Amino acid sequence: MKSKLITCLVLLCLGASLYAQKVSVSGTVSDDMGPLIGASVVEKGTTSNGAVTDLDGRFSLSVKPGATLVVSIIGYSTQEIPIGSQTVFNIVLKEDAEFLEEVVVVGYGTMKKSDLAGASVSMKEDAIKGSIITNLDQSLQGRAAGVTAVQTSGAPGSSSSIRVRGQATVNANAEPLYVIDGVIVQGGGNSGSDFGLGDALGNGKVSTISPLSTINPADIVSMEILKDASATAIYGAQGANGVVLITTKHGKAGEAKFSYDGMFAVSRQNRRIDMLNLREFAEYYNDMVALGEVSANALYADPSILGKGTNWQDEVFRTALQHQHQISAQGGTDKVQYYVSGSYMNQEGTIIGSNFDRLSFRTNLDAQLKKWFKLGVNATYAVTTITLSSPTARKV
Repeated sequence: MKSKLITCLVLLCLGASLYAQKVSVSGTVSDDMGPLIGASVVEKGTTSNGAVTDLDGRFSLSVKPGATLVVSIIGYSTQEIPIGSQTVFNIVLKEDAEFLEEVVVVGYGTMKKSDLAGASVSMKEDAIKGSIITNLDQSLQGRAAGVTAVQTSGAPGSSSSIRVRGQATVNANAEPLYVIDGVIVQGGGNSGSDFGLGDALGNGKVSTISPLSTINPADIVSMEILKDASATAIYGAQGANGVVLITTKHGKAGEAKFSYDGMFAVSRQNRRIDMLNLREFAEYYNDMVALGEVSANALYADPSILGKGTNWQDEVFRTALQHQHQISAQGGTDKVQYYVSGSYMNQEGTIIGSNFDRLSFRTNLDAQLKKWFKLGVNATYAVTTITLSSPTARKV
């Protein structure tokens, strides 16, 4: 009996000693914008010893000496903080960019990107730069699943007919809605824009000028093509034919960075129609005269005195050159970031007399004036000159 009593006393003393060794820690959890509500603070190695931050981002709990705190919240990188001799902590979490890429903003809410696999297509900067393109809409050809992009003309600077949700009607335009940095630049077939593309029956407005021809593809960060009705709910009827969301580059905090992008390309007609030359045509014509199909012509009476004549394909087509140059600068501070670019592009058509020129400037400015107030200015200026086998140029 006495031994059992001694054993109980020893256990009680050990428990009290272990309890006395607990350390009380407290602090706040925040990000660059302010306190984080609902962040989880857990003692590493345990599943139940933890706390959740309150409305002010504060927490408090008791842990073992030398323990490690694991701080986590959705959308931010998890941090592990050794306690040591410190008992009060001010923890600042950083956004987890890789995790945030898995979330897509849709209408008035959000959903996982995996849930939008059949209704949303993303194109990043690398995919856009994967080929030599004149207009931004040409980058969708063969690269966006479920999106049909057909070139409407072989003229330089010509647009592509984009179909996101199919040809819904033959009586109106089926072009998608284009939104650049949150600004609508084309309202499908209902905006009255002169850029609208008509159908094969002649319905709607027909134009070979792309509404995206004034945008420099090098200024684009990503493109999101929304196809599902729920994904385009925020745009109402304007998004009935799908929505193409375009995001341009913005500045990042740090020293000023300058970059130059240049491109040079050559285009030519690889195949020509095999035509008869003048002497061969005269021989053919005389054979038709002998058969009584046509009347004799003195010009073709003696083919032996005729030369090859003029191949009008050689007189119409040429080897066309294309070059593009861009200079950009970006940088800023934690409060103000900027992105400035200027570009020039010239594309000759393979038909003599056709040409496309684009001169564009873009400025994107972001300023964090207060923790709760952010100001952004996106300004762009572009002049495109399209010459289509005529001395009269069209400016857009």
